Amino acid sequence: MSLIVLGSTGLVGGFVVQNALKSKDWSKITTLTRREPQFATPGESRINSIVETDTSKWSTVIKDIKPVPYAYISSFGTTRAAAGSAENFKAIDYGINYNSAKAAKESGVKTLVLISAVGASASSPFLYFQTKGKLENDIIALGFDHTIILRPGSLLGDRNNGKRNELPQKLNDFLLNVPGVSWLFKAVKASDVGKVAVHFAEAAQRGEFTEKVKIVGGGELLELAAKL
Repeated sequence: MSLIVLGSTGLVGGFVVQNALKSKDWSKITTLTRREPQFATPGESRINSIVETDTSKWSTVIKDIKPVPYAYISSFGTTRAAAGSAENFKAIDYGINYNSAKAAKESGVKTLVLISAVGASASSPFLYFQTKGKLENDIIALGFDHTIILRPGSLLGDRNNGKRNELPQKLNDFLLNVPGVSWLFKAVKASDVGKVAVHFAEAAQRGEFTEKVKIVGGGELLELAAKL
């Protein structure tokens, strides 16, 4: 079976690719990025790295991938600060993600795994969570055979620039000392999110996962990661 990964140059996406390479389930792993990914090294024949700087062409690129991937995993996203404006944030985080997922569905992809965020809700007053929630709703409406949405809290791990985001760790350390606090808000390792994403894609293609839509976050996400 083959797999396509969006967002593979990001914190979670890199771990998605790493875990997919550890598995025997994926004979081909296609990545679609705006810049050359660090894992695109000679000798790994299963990886097909497509670099296209013009994201408006991504839908066409996805539809042209052969053989048609069985599963699609997206950890693609940005922040309001990085996007530069609210409109740019929505155009990237929602627009590119939705159009790419739609192209995947139209090409025949069966299973989609989306890395979203804890607190995602289309009715949220906050732009980030509102955009994530609308994306979730609209991707579910596309009607993949299986749609799995992961809602991690703050992500722990080193980013590609070598810098560590200290805020999630400090927040996590604080929450660990608050009696009765929900696991919903605890930070999670980006490596664990990547591992869980690949797990669901594998379970679906093996026929071990039969749910049409599943949303996993909070304690359930942490517990599942600990078991894998």
